[in-house]
Amino acid sequence: MKRIPIILDCDPGHDDMVALVLALGSPNVDVKAITNVAGNKKIEKVVKNTLNILNHCGVEKTVAAGAERPLVRQYTRTDSEGAHGINGLDGFEFAEENPLRCSEKTALEVMAEVLRESKEKVTIVCTGPLTNIGLLIRAFPTLCREKVERISLMGGTCHYILTKPFMEFNIFLDAEASKIVFESGIPITMYGYDVTYQTLLPPEFLDALDQVGNRTGHMVSQLLKAFSRMHNKVWVDIEGCPIHDACAVAGIIDPLVVTRSEKMNVQIPIEPGPLSGATICDYAHRSGMPENVEVVFEMDVEKVKEMIMSAVKALA
Repeated sequence: MKRIPIILDCDPGHDDMVALVLALGSPNVDVKAITNVAGNKKIEKVVKNTLNILNHCGVEKTVAAGAERPLVRQYTRTDSEGAHGINGLDGFEFAEENPLRCSEKTALEVMAEVLRESKEKVTIVCTGPLTNIGLLIRAFPTLCREKVERISLMGGTCHYILTKPFMEFNIFLDAEASKIVFESGIPITMYGYDVTYQTLLPPEFLDALDQVGNRTGHMVSQLLKAFSRMHNKVWVDIEGCPIHDACAVAGIIDPLVVTRSEKMNVQIPIEPGPLSGATICDYAHRSGMPENVEVVFEMDVEKVKEMIMSAVKALA
């Protein structure tokens, strides 16, 4: 089977952790590089988290640090903020010594290098703010048009507009970069809250991951149990553990996991106001503007669970 080359741009984060495990454990994708962006936590912490996940899963990949802050807006994350705890991956103790190291090249350099050297088009999977991808498109517009197959991203929301401070995090944090990406002309698939809050893992599945008996299964189980406790203190009306970012990887591994999606025009307002950084989706198709995004609404949750279990079993 021909493997799909991808770059995974992330900011781990518990749900990014599942996205990484899915990508690394799948025979269908070839992870050419992992790039990090400041998002859930500052860049130093997300790089450390990424390297810890790789080391624990027994995998070596190129990891490159990217943007330390949004293109325009202030970066205001603190160590006590959010559902990911102080370290961004609270709930599991990684080994103190990690032989893996971050690349001396920047994320922008690594992404451009992967695109230039690839004989086929590369899919970019984005599970954090879109700062790195906005920079890539601005710095290398022709290269991106010619060598990027698709951008699969976790972000946004369609059928319910959330205003600050409850807006979808990835798009809002760097709305200016998001606007660059959404207006790039590159094919985009958006996995927003409409689908990610339907794609939930029940407690018994988290127990089953631990029962696989390997290091990866134990790590994923423990981290997602911790994430459920922290996350659901705010979103108290959901039953199960969300894995937002993993949805954007699952749809690349097997497009048939997406059971309902629709192409539409999506705009990112950046002007000051309550909708600055929102995803304004023309789901009624009234604007007459080009359909620039495929918005996913439903996924086969059982198939997603099977994919996660298979990936966990394939790793250390």
